[in-house]
Amino acid sequence: MPPTTIAILGAKGGVGTSLFSANLAIYLATIGKGVIAVDADPSGADLHAMLGMSPRIAPYVAPTPAFGTERSLASLVTALDHDAANTLPLREPVEGPIPSLRLMDGGLSEPHRGSARRSSLRELESRLSKQDADFAVVDLGSAATDAAIRFWCAADHRLALTIPEPNAVSGLYGLVRKAFAAIAFARVTDERKQAALHAAFSRAGLTPAPSDIAALVRREWPELGDVLQECMSELELPFIVNQARLRADLELGDQITVAARRRYGVHLKYLGYVEHDDAVRSCSRKRRPLLLESPGSRASRNIEKIARRLFASKEARRDRAPWREVPPSSHHDVLEVERGATDEEIRRAYKRMCSVLDAENLVTFGLFDEEGVETARSRIDEAYDVLLDPARRRPYEISVFPDAQETQAKAEKEQVPSGELPPAPSITPDTEFSGALLRAVRESQGTSLDQISDRTKVGTNYLRCIEEDDFDGLPAAVYVRGFVTEFAKCLRLDPEQVSQSYLRRYKARMEEPGDRA
Repeated sequence: MPPTTIAILGAKGGVGTSLFSANLAIYLATIGKGVIAVDADPSGADLHAMLGMSPRIAPYVAPTPAFGTERSLASLVTALDHDAANTLPLREPVEGPIPSLRLMDGGLSEPHRGSARRSSLRELESRLSKQDADFAVVDLGSAATDAAIRFWCAADHRLALTIPEPNAVSGLYGLVRKAFAAIAFARVTDERKQAALHAAFSRAGLTPAPSDIAALVRREWPELGDVLQECMSELELPFIVNQARLRADLELGDQITVAARRRYGVHLKYLGYVEHDDAVRSCSRKRRPLLLESPGSRASRNIEKIARRLFASKEARRDRAPWREVPPSSHHDVLEVERGATDEEIRRAYKRMCSVLDAENLVTFGLFDEEGVETARSRIDEAYDVLLDPARRRPYEISVFPDAQETQAKAEKEQVPSGELPPAPSITPDTEFSGALLRAVRESQGTSLDQISDRTKVGTNYLRCIEEDDFDGLPAAVYVRGFVTEFAKCLRLDPEQVSQSYLRRYKARMEEPGDRA
């Protein structure tokens, strides 16, 4: 059985693909996996240095006008336990610094371009398929050629690296566009449809968004537009942020995910960050792998955590449900909130979206122009205004949700006439909440338990137990806290105050002696 391939590509030069690839390979080897680390960086061979393997002085080669003096990994490296005169075989892996880890030359740093480079990648695929190993960690560097992108997309696991710099973030968006194009052209085999796809890419400009391409194609080829939409759905792209220094750097990945979803309509999977760590420089100077020399460092722990998430994300993707169950381009979709979101949830979502789609935010560089940012912000403002206005929200939701009319009719049937509503109870910061008080607040607002249940997804039987202080009918405290918190949000009460006071009464009752069966 061929090894599982993990292809790693950088958003730009200097983002640390070799360092990450080497230490990911070491991590897999230390947990008992057979691993081949593959240096497929066409810009130069340096994976051996990250693994602590010794270089050999290469003989002088006269430069050529086209390709300079770049030498392959095969001409530069020997294993640590090899004689200096024994050079690394060109196409066969050699033993690495620890058991079950081997190093292989991908053959891409040799002087070839175009079809020759594509042939080299196909040859690499063929060689890897014959290797006896569990994993092949392939360092593709940052040269995002068409051939490298196709190899990257075809890997069992693909991972992109970026750093908190404008050009690197823009480069990550470029990888998304190239990956989408590679997947789309691989899927579309009909010559006429391929021509239409080429024309759409040409008309879309220098940085075409996948969603723009799909919209252009759908005008003339509706079925092809559907195919491209499927390609966008399949383009789940895991990435990490390397060299994170500031708190803003740690939050950058989540913001990139949101921004790319808004502009490109694709799902980027943020796997985490690797902190800027002096241990990395120290290990590099010693020519020792980070995970072996400094396993307790922050960067080492970050890499191990990312490795676990990478494999978990592959398994989760198979049965991943749609991330949001609202109509595309609806106000709920724009703010990324679910139907039935409370006013507080809408306010938090609005604040978050405004911070992400700020013209000065790093994540907008290379994704939106100034006009695009203004358009996105206007759309967010419109969604916020509608969803926070009850008089506008109800008719809007009836128009966008298929079952909203029926739900609205049911709610109106159950709702108490405004003139018959009981007065709202007095609430202060010191108020202790009981089930009876929660029921009084709910009834003063003319809201039924079924409506609360629809919004919170908490069963009406549990809501009824909360209002009746039927603690024996409720589950464990951790669940009760969640139920009460969501209940409070729907009633526009302070969730923290309500949950704390209610939980005190719940725990006191459950700690009383006696049989409550």
